[in-house]
Amino acid sequence: MRSRLTFAGPISRPFAAAAGCVLVAACSDATGPPSPAGGDSGVLSGTLTANRTLSADTVYLIQGTTIIEDGVTLTIPAGTTLKGDVNYAGSAMIVRQGGRIVARGTADAPIVFTSSAAEGSRSRGDWGGVVLNGRSHCNFPAQECVGEGGSGPYGGSELNDDSGVLSYVRIEYAGYEVSFGNELNGLTLNGVGAGTELHHIQSHYGSDDGIEFFGGTVDLKYAVVTGASDDSFDFSTGWQGRGQFWVVIQDPFDADNGFEVDGNEENFDAIPLTNPTIYNVTLIGKPAGVGSAGESPRGIIFRRGTAGSIHNVVVLGFEKGIDLDQIETVESDGVTLTNSYFFGQTSGTFEEDEDGIDEEAYLGNVVWSNAFDTDPMLTDPYSTLAPDLRPISTSPLVSGGATPAADGFFDQVSFIGGVDPNGEQWFDAWITRDIN
Repeated sequence: MRSRLTFAGPISRPFAAAAGCVLVAACSDATGPPSPAGGDSGVLSGTLTANRTLSADTVYLIQGTTIIEDGVTLTIPAGTTLKGDVNYAGSAMIVRQGGRIVARGTADAPIVFTSSAAEGSRSRGDWGGVVLNGRSHCNFPAQECVGEGGSGPYGGSELNDDSGVLSYVRIEYAGYEVSFGNELNGLTLNGVGAGTELHHIQSHYGSDDGIEFFGGTVDLKYAVVTGASDDSFDFSTGWQGRGQFWVVIQDPFDADNGFEVDGNEENFDAIPLTNPTIYNVTLIGKPAGVGSAGESPRGIIFRRGTAGSIHNVVVLGFEKGIDLDQIETVESDGVTLTNSYFFGQTSGTFEEDEDGIDEEAYLGNVVWSNAFDTDPMLTDPYSTLAPDLRPISTSPLVSGGATPAADGFFDQVSFIGGVDPNGEQWFDAWITRDIN
């Protein structure tokens, strides 16, 4: 999200073979008459008003705006495929406040939300993606906490609100522009509460942000965003959840920031502040000499009075490594970034001194143990077929990371980056790398 209302621009072409990375789905009224959501027809459309359990043996078409209403649970078993119907403009799955989606996949049988276009013809923006609206907080006035794409109201005071489960889920070729400045993402999390379970999620090749948080208190673990044409991860409007083991692989020809971290764009002091706690992230932009100028402009941007505590990050191959924007963002010392490595940026690590912020001095605080010119020594981060983000045995990332609190959510690891240097990459078995 470049601002509260954004414009993603035209749908871009697929990655070229020279892209240097590989990499896959938003909401308007249907273009045809929707059929009721129910039965075993393999069609999901309209509003679900009673609990429903799908079958992994059926491929489901999401035709137009499909709504899971307050008090209703949609259960999706492991191995199920759901396709946003490209014949219905902006087909999307929307979970309203009080509704629940329970989608528990496995590494061997992930749940796949994808495009109905034929393989080889799928592209960004084919459909509208998945939206969860919860009753956790939002730092705009209540009447203004309304999701983009007509996805409905969100927000409230139920910090442990439960919108269901997404685990081992892929969301491919999404991110639909409903109208100018009004888009859906691969996965949109509006005021989602901490009672919701989110882990092992891929947002792949979407036309807007990969995963976007608007407020809320939900946690997210084991998440990978590949090929988003806007920001890979975007959080704003007071999100105060936790994250660990996140990976980003950007399209060198069409991508914005790795992380975009915002407060409230109209009132930088609005509370609750955006203030996530995140450990162990790898952000891969574009190798030198590959891609388009102006794409992957920053690994991380903090702005608009946000706070945030982020640790053990690797930022590799962006035009700039990091940007601190607006003095309100740093004047309360709310932004903390530690034990992180920035390397291979094509135009330097820091933006020019803006708004009286000396970014190098602020982020170079010796106590924070950040490194700005040290090769993180990843195995093969820019491979076009099978990127390997594991640090090699002599990498400085193997140890020396900030250790998370033992709070039941974080794994207490000491390595830096989103991938353990030992063993298999946690995402290899279940993500897709198909570009169309």
